[in-house]
Amino acid sequence: MARPLRIEYAGAYYHVMNRGNGHQTVFVEPPDYELFLARLGQFSAQFEVRVLCYCCMPNHFHLYLRTPQANLSRFMQSLLTAFSISFNRRHESTGHVFQGRFAAHLVENEAYGAEVSRYVHLNPVRTKALRPASLVVRRQALRSFAWSSYAACIGLAPGPAWFDPGELLSDWGATRRTQMRRYAEYTEEGLLRDLDNPLTRLEAQTILGTDSFVDRVRRAYVLTRTADPREQPACARARHAVPFATVVRCVSQVCGVKPDRLLARRGADRRARQLLLYGVCHHCRGTESLTALARRLGVSLSGLTMARDRATERLRDDRRLQHTWRQIEQQLQALAEK
Repeated sequence: MARPLRIEYAGAYYHVMNRGNGHQTVFVEPPDYELFLARLGQFSAQFEVRVLCYCCMPNHFHLYLRTPQANLSRFMQSLLTAFSISFNRRHESTGHVFQGRFAAHLVENEAYGAEVSRYVHLNPVRTKALRPASLVVRRQALRSFAWSSYAACIGLAPGPAWFDPGELLSDWGATRRTQMRRYAEYTEEGLLRDLDNPLTRLEAQTILGTDSFVDRVRRAYVLTRTADPREQPACARARHAVPFATVVRCVSQVCGVKPDRLLARRGADRRARQLLLYGVCHHCRGTESLTALARRLGVSLSGLTMARDRATERLRDDRRLQHTWRQIEQQLQALAEK
């Protein structure tokens, strides 16, 4: 069975999530939550894993972790196995408690750590029952939810003895009081407006970070690795690369613009040039960094990423541009199958 790609190295940050087997309820009653948190504290100490924040919902959990050692899989296997054995014993049941392999998303903490922690902490108020509730009701539900680290992070309730919010709060001010207040304001902004789920921006379904971070991770931990056979499909997606010249040729053929005009900074068809820059960002990064691609295109790195982002926005609304891009994608796929 195919597995998601797992990238492990010392000092990495992860968003980790798992659901009950068949979406069944895992945390049936308070002792189940207490058991999970006790095991989380036990094994985070044993494996020297830092738990920055957590949230346990009835049928799933979210964790945001830092691993000083490259041991995420061993830590999670120990945690989930120990919890499952104790859970089955308590409920006189057998079989799997959680659904398949846990999801682990590698996170660039400096760029996305705050967003990930806010996403984790807002889980209790994203339920169907609370979506239509008033701001006052939702804030109270968020702050009083017993099975999240949020109340401990903002000083409203003590967390488990093993949990220390210091690392999560360290960038939010000079004093702990200031840190707690600012982090609460930041998190509760999510009660006032709909926020994007940061996990929708994953690269290769695994990495959440800036372009330079994704490129570094790909070069260091994806392109050089010998993947578990079950990870091969995911590894292939992360390594996915179409030769630069092939993307240029396909855009040229579909848009009817000569390659040398496409590559010229001035005088090229604007739409065709935009699709070229968008295309190389999405199809050539398996073996070339964005910096190298920008150099080939005669633009700065920021110019390339800005052009990609503008094209992404236009492709959401411009049907004509969508049609042209689909044609380019079909050409690329046809060449890949030859």
